Amino acid sequence: MKFIFKSVIGLLLIFILSACGGNDENTVALYTHNDEGEMQAFASALEEETGVNIDILRMSSEASWSRIDAEYPNVGADMQWGMLHSFALIATEEDMLESYHSPTWDDVPAEFKDPDGKWYGWSYWFNVLAINDDLLDELGLDKPESWEDLLDPQYKGEIVLPDPGTSGTAFLFVSAIMQIMGEEEGWEYLKKLDENVGQYSQSGSAPAQMVAQGEYAIGITWDQAVFDRMDEGYPISAVIPEEGVGFDLDVAWIFKDADNKEAAKKVIDFIGSDEGMGLASEFRSMVTKPGMSAELDFDPNFIDYDAVWAAENRERIMEEFQNKFN
Repeated sequence: MKFIFKSVIGLLLIFILSACGGNDENTVALYTHNDEGEMQAFASALEEETGVNIDILRMSSEASWSRIDAEYPNVGADMQWGMLHSFALIATEEDMLESYHSPTWDDVPAEFKDPDGKWYGWSYWFNVLAINDDLLDELGLDKPESWEDLLDPQYKGEIVLPDPGTSGTAFLFVSAIMQIMGEEEGWEYLKKLDENVGQYSQSGSAPAQMVAQGEYAIGITWDQAVFDRMDEGYPISAVIPEEGVGFDLDVAWIFKDADNKEAAKKVIDFIGSDEGMGLASEFRSMVTKPGMSAELDFDPNFIDYDAVWAAENRERIMEEFQNKFN
């Protein structure tokens, strides 16, 4: 069993990014799994455009959902900005979300938003492999090209993978493997992969940082975590496994009976506006508003990912993963 960062790193990842001033009616409390840098940029632009401030509590996807589930119906936030699509489907099914039809989302295709206005998808993200090319050469390892390649014993101890118990990035990977291979073969694959995993991290972005710093040669993570570190000059590259990757719609919603519902509606309007989507395209590979140019300039080889299946089977798969690998 690998060393798994849980409570210590978990506490470090749960922090308040900003505690803005202003009167209470113009301050929205929100939970997010988005990275700190992009949320700081979003908060500044939102305040400039709308006068609304946001108090942000950042957590991993699973930690955020666990908190929401425990707090409901007295959730400690007005809204969520940045979350897995599958959780939006569960929250809708459990009648936890406020319905609001935002006019700025009228030109966003229907498949990216709830027909009753209970959630809005603003960007895509997807799994990639982060590769430290210098370390790979130093260790004399081949560059992996597929999920299957990761089972090669040459990579023993050189792979870092987030824990699906805390990371939405990891759950996307595990559920995509199940959909690519089928459950029986998928569990057998994960069992073999576990033999090469050197560490399970709590955060989905952590593997990219660890690989960038040369702690591991290979990380299973998400696209922008790798692209950001490439831009920063680290010797890493992104590999899309040839079997394809899962992708997820990143969503925002207002909680039912939120304290600052009207201000939260302004945040939803901003996210869907040209200004909001334009800013999002500076941080994300793909956004959902037509005409917005994002950074992605290659085919990400998406599988036909079934977010509904992922939502319906999430608890069972997570419980089985914890039983098998923790």
